[in-house]
Amino acid sequence: MLAPAAPLVLAVVSALAPAPDLEAKVKAIFEDSCTACHDDGADEVSLAGSPARLTSVKSKATGKPLVVAGDPDASYLYAKVMGTKGITGEAMPPGDSLPAAQKKALKEWIAGLKPATAPAPAATPAPAPSASSGGAAGNKKAADLEVKVRKLFDDKCSACHEAGGSEVVLVGDLAHLSRDKSKESGKRFVVPGDPEGSYLVAKLVPGHKGIKGDVMPMGDDPLNAKEMELVRSWIVALGESPGAGAAGETPAPIEGPAAEPGEAPAEAAGGDDKPAEKERGKSPFHGTFQINLPTTTTLGRRTFEFRIDHRFGQVGAERGAFGLDAGANISYGFAYGILNGWDVLIRRTNSRKGYELGTKYIPIRQEDGKKLSFGGYASVEYLRDFPSNTANPWAGNFQLLLSRLWFDRWSTQLTVGYHLRTNHSANVQVDLPDDEVAGPVRVRDKRGTLGIGIASTVWLGQKKRWGIDLEYHLPIPADVFFYRGGNADRNGSNIGSWAIGGSVNTGKHFFQIFITNTREIHTNLYAPGGQSKNPFTDRGNFFFGFNLSRKWSL
Repeated sequence: MLAPAAPLVLAVVSALAPAPDLEAKVKAIFEDSCTACHDDGADEVSLAGSPARLTSVKSKATGKPLVVAGDPDASYLYAKVMGTKGITGEAMPPGDSLPAAQKKALKEWIAGLKPATAPAPAATPAPAPSASSGGAAGNKKAADLEVKVRKLFDDKCSACHEAGGSEVVLVGDLAHLSRDKSKESGKRFVVPGDPEGSYLVAKLVPGHKGIKGDVMPMGDDPLNAKEMELVRSWIVALGESPGAGAAGETPAPIEGPAAEPGEAPAEAAGGDDKPAEKERGKSPFHGTFQINLPTTTTLGRRTFEFRIDHRFGQVGAERGAFGLDAGANISYGFAYGILNGWDVLIRRTNSRKGYELGTKYIPIRQEDGKKLSFGGYASVEYLRDFPSNTANPWAGNFQLLLSRLWFDRWSTQLTVGYHLRTNHSANVQVDLPDDEVAGPVRVRDKRGTLGIGIASTVWLGQKKRWGIDLEYHLPIPADVFFYRGGNADRNGSNIGSWAIGGSVNTGKHFFQIFITNTREIHTNLYAPGGQSKNPFTDRGNFFFGFNLSRKWSL
């Protein structure tokens, strides 16, 4: 019997709703006096975006509703502004109180909200969400958005959040997120209709102070503005009654200004105020190093990495066991991301007891929406082995890196570098025709190596976690720059250094296993070329190796 009256009720509600310019004034007050602290991603409740959404938001400190439509005195937001007794903490904004005119505008706006938020008649309650549809049963808008959210989670989250794991499951049906709570914080992952009260959103916001552990997705760049808007819109839609998708109003995204009354949103109208943010791309490589060569991928701001590189002995050596019994070259390294695109590292290897201090700077990055990535790597090395074993203890390296990820499946990189004092043999002998000495004499070779390298990875599987890795570095030219001893070592390798293998990326862990013709790991040591020629001689003239890294966000 009440259904025919619904259009009349809506018309009356709309007529009695507060004036649009009053809400615009409140929004301007928040932007001017509040959002410096109460912005998206802050520990405090966000006051950015549309003020109308505050009717469904509660104070994190007290649990009281921030805005009770039609009742300023029962609204905790108004109490905090007025400094009323019974509030937790100090009055807002801290320091200078709002002018009387702004307090009056806020009070009038809350008082005028009552008719617009009158409860629906009891005879037509909204059906409860269905667990089989992610809370979106009967709600076409929420169901359509969930399809997109699932695809996003499959791409960004499912490496760690698969069924059967210890973490919350983010693949398949997402209905359980409205019921499940975080084991770390005890907060619900999804509160339908309230993105800011959903722990899932908090975990996706870099720098959010209300989370436990790392920001997500672990080991990847944060979600961009478009992806965050998708997650928020889905949660908002879950709180809408079925059928509201066509006529219902979605709150304005936190990142952008709300549209003025009578105007289309800037994006829909092709507004000139703020260009649409470019969608972030993916890093060309999963690891900061391919196998030996540095890549254009960086750690990201305030990210720490521990790395182990390991090269076993020659596979075909008499000691056998595929080189496992023939000793190993090992490198331990620590790296830190100072800024997005700028890393520093230090590492130590047992080969010639070498230390390497390096920095990588990538000002042009494909993950920032550019067509490719470009930057450089530079390092200084100190070899503290005995002088009788190692010459040129101080050395340096400069490399330019150019890379691109094609079709989200194929990573390629070109590297050009110059490496100082690469001959560390302490017993180089050369027959110098102008030294008036018959026969070879002992010399110290201070020449460097010019090198060109290529790196490539093909990513496999729907989630692109597995890769086939290839690397090749060639010193050029042999008769001008030092090439494994230059003229002093005519029997040295003349094919450069190569490696081929596979990799897997799981969250913040990255693991590689491969075969290679060089046991060296640090830049100045692998630059002169590989240590074996034909890999199929001597029952396997190459070496097994692996690299393992782990990241932490600070």
